[in-house]
Amino acid sequence: MWLWQRKSNAMRTKRKTGFKQLPTGPDQKINTKRRHVVVHDADPAVLGEFAPTLHDLMTVIDGIDVRPSEIYVSPSGFTKIYYITGLPSIIQFGYLNRFFRLGADVHVSLHVEPTDSARAISRRTKMMTRLQAEIQQEHQAGTNKQIAFHEQEYALLEREREDLRLGEERMFYVTLMLAVSSPDREEFLQACDRIEREGFTGFLIREAYKEHDIGFRSVAPLGENALRHPIEMTSSALANAFPFTNSRFSHEYGVPIGVDFSSGHLNRYDAWHQQLVNASLVMVGVAGSGKSFLLKGLVARSAAFGVRHVIIDYEGEYTGIVKALGGVSLRIDERSSHRFNPFELEEEEELVDGSVHRFVDVREKIAEMERLIVTMAQLHATDLMDGYTAASINNILQTMYEQDFGFTSDPDSLYDTQDTFVRDGDRLIRRTKRPQPRFSDFYHRLTEASTDDARLQELAMRLRRFQAGGTEGMFDCYSTVELEEVPIVHFDLSSLSEKSLARQLGMQVMIEWTVEKFIKKHVHIKKRVVIDEAQKMLTTPDHAQFLEDVFRRIRKRSGSAVAASQDFGQFARNEHGRAIIQNSATKVLLKQDKNDKVAVMEIFGLEEREFDELMAYRHGQGRWVVGGEVFYNQLEPFADEYNLFTTRFVESEHQLANRQGVML
Repeated sequence: MWLWQRKSNAMRTKRKTGFKQLPTGPDQKINTKRRHVVVHDADPAVLGEFAPTLHDLMTVIDGIDVRPSEIYVSPSGFTKIYYITGLPSIIQFGYLNRFFRLGADVHVSLHVEPTDSARAISRRTKMMTRLQAEIQQEHQAGTNKQIAFHEQEYALLEREREDLRLGEERMFYVTLMLAVSSPDREEFLQACDRIEREGFTGFLIREAYKEHDIGFRSVAPLGENALRHPIEMTSSALANAFPFTNSRFSHEYGVPIGVDFSSGHLNRYDAWHQQLVNASLVMVGVAGSGKSFLLKGLVARSAAFGVRHVIIDYEGEYTGIVKALGGVSLRIDERSSHRFNPFELEEEEELVDGSVHRFVDVREKIAEMERLIVTMAQLHATDLMDGYTAASINNILQTMYEQDFGFTSDPDSLYDTQDTFVRDGDRLIRRTKRPQPRFSDFYHRLTEASTDDARLQELAMRLRRFQAGGTEGMFDCYSTVELEEVPIVHFDLSSLSEKSLARQLGMQVMIEWTVEKFIKKHVHIKKRVVIDEAQKMLTTPDHAQFLEDVFRRIRKRSGSAVAASQDFGQFARNEHGRAIIQNSATKVLLKQDKNDKVAVMEIFGLEEREFDELMAYRHGQGRWVVGGEVFYNQLEPFADEYNLFTTRFVESEHQLANRQGVML
């Protein structure tokens, strides 16, 4: 036997609402609702029989103040209910997203009831007949005021009727309601004003005046359509009503990357989140879509969270932000004092049963250098390397690394001498690193082999220019750079010639050097390699294969590889480019080119209306897919951040006004 009692707002501060057991007899029960008491006989009580249901708690909960134009629900605040009585004639995918941009909390409820398609077909036939008669009347009267509108409506009804007749569409009665809520009165009124005064093009929206309490029950998660105002909707229109997005996406400890431009919610992103299969990211957008702008924001804010970065910069756009964040920027060209040896071999760290295990992967290094040499040999040639020549390169490299230099899987094999001495009672070991192989060491062995094997003479001739002193011998050297504990290391390749393909070769060398010196080290530290204009590595088969292998190697070592591109066509046409996209846990689409429509829809699994939305994206807006979750993000920088992130040195007055409005 239980008593349910509703307290007024005045009493709520003195006594808590709840259930109170009354001292009644076993043959009586007292049921109170809104302080009306009824006493009647009852059977022996059953445990829990008269406990309130979720329906009771949600519909007559204490703290609801019903007013004609709104209701107040504690603690949610002020709430107003609206229902939609008409939709635009042409709707886009996720067309309800716009209602989540009001600034307040918005809850959308759809109550769907199937209807008879035969009746819908008959109804459309009658409406078409009426429209046809009105069109004829206007023709006879010589007036053309409504003819175009009637003809458009007639064509729409005819198309719907045909789809219903063929079974391609079904009809439903749908009651579509919005609940706008906010504990802040001003915010609540502004959101309601946007609906009532500004309106939404094509939508007919009505306020549930004097019915807000009924509407609240309909929007509450009870499955009850108490406020029934149905409209007819086809199955495709109903399907497109669902945004299939997470307007509240956020990793708990992630980097703030911007706000969801459909809801205003702050988005946090952690590339190493446990639910993601890897930390790799692909970002694609046309020139001017804000790709570099968004990428710089991700790098800057991630660096503040302790993520270390290496940036392979094809166009030289990141120098300013790197220096501002305390990083190191290195220019790569013939005149630079910075030298990098891609043949260097480093020890690697991996976690085994919670402890760090160190080893040297000589065989993987041999395979990577084989690919580099084949790329060099084919860089200025039209024919591909035959199998015999490739096998000879592999044999020479294996002899050089394992016999000439004596490298093994033991890290001690990388060091030449060990000096042991004692200081303050501690035994210290100082090791000197052995000289590393260079391209000259490989080329010397190749020329020796070519004297006895004529089939290798052409290879020696092709590679001659890459020796030290040759026209492209800048990477035949010992390294003069060691990576330090800095947040960002930036390699600027913009000074290398693009016509001679030296810049693509420079990208490959610097990526290979980065994997050895950066990715293989410090297994506990979050590390990211950013490859800007990554599509440049897809222009030749060798470079494309190399780029895919690099993504695989970085993923294998728990690093984050980022490929940013303004030419999606290169990724779509290349099997290695498609593999990089498909195997990356995070994908970001910015504004797209209409010529890439079919490829983008196929590879990213988009609907046509979704792609059409991408065409209208503004600078820095992106569609993010993180481990299968979709959300829409807009990077909104502070004033100082904007000056670092932007590559636009001259802005129109409209752009300047919009940016200043966002920052205020």
